[in-house]
Amino acid sequence: MLRRTFIGLVGSCALAMAAGPAFAQNKVVTIRLASAFDQGTDMMQAAKRFADLVKERSKGAIDVKIFAGGQMGGEKDNLEALKIGELEMAVFGTYPIVSLAPKYSFFDAPFVFRDKEHVYKTWDGKLGQEVRGIFEKSHGIHTIGMMGRGYRHLTSNKPINSVDDLKGMKLRMGQSKPFIDAFTALGAVVVPIALPELFTSLKLGVVEGSDGPYDQIYTFKLQEAQKYIAVTGHLYATSLWLMNNDFYQGLTEDQRKIVDDAAKEALAYGDELSAASEEALAEKLKAAGMQFTKPDYAPLMAKAKPAVDKLFAELWSVTSADEIAQIR
Repeated sequence: MLRRTFIGLVGSCALAMAAGPAFAQNKVVTIRLASAFDQGTDMMQAAKRFADLVKERSKGAIDVKIFAGGQMGGEKDNLEALKIGELEMAVFGTYPIVSLAPKYSFFDAPFVFRDKEHVYKTWDGKLGQEVRGIFEKSHGIHTIGMMGRGYRHLTSNKPINSVDDLKGMKLRMGQSKPFIDAFTALGAVVVPIALPELFTSLKLGVVEGSDGPYDQIYTFKLQEAQKYIAVTGHLYATSLWLMNNDFYQGLTEDQRKIVDDAAKEALAYGDELSAASEEALAEKLKAAGMQFTKPDYAPLMAKAKPAVDKLFAELWSVTSADEIAQIR
């Protein structure tokens, strides 16, 4: 309660500065940027680049203060604070889509997109515009941009060279219906297990494999419990950067340009960091003894398609897998 009250008080002061069509020219504009993610992540390193660029280009007239690692709460807390103006800006995963625009949560589902470029083209097109419209019109949130976080792959006790190798394999998944349904369609036996219990479950043979990005595999030391990684890239994870829309519109035209240009540059920098991190982590996992296979992605996507189509019909009726597949 105390933390929320403090945020509300500071937020009210910040919004008071925004009274009228633009901020007073002799005032320093403060942007509090919160995230549940740790300062050491690529996302927050990119956010730090954004803060530095904004300060430099505004000659100190705009000050971005970063509160990483859940200092202002989790993603749900940050999103609520952003909506009501108690927070100016926040860096998320895809939680805002799942929470505020659930019919578009295919952006966080496996076997929907071919690769990173396909994700970005879809986000930059009509479907992404619709999500951004929902954020702004229904929730008072302006979308600053999106950056990549990396691909998800599979670890296993035996090599996965094709879709047939998944038949009967016990795979750990989180409590995500799209993941459970898609991998069940591939023939796997999906076992929902909490992430902190994954390593022990692999060691004890409760499950034979898992899904996750390289940083998850490495951080949870799965290289000590599994021998193989199948480079499937069945989901390219992303990060959304959002801002309170009243705050954004209250900036002067020049201030908005500084924010927009700095964000564009910082997001591109974040993408570069993410790609470099993936490459570095892959090398570390190989050095730890993990062997990499690269099964053909097309047959995996094709076999998962009936389950994915059903998810579109039941949960994501705004579009279809076929419509997304046509985006080039």
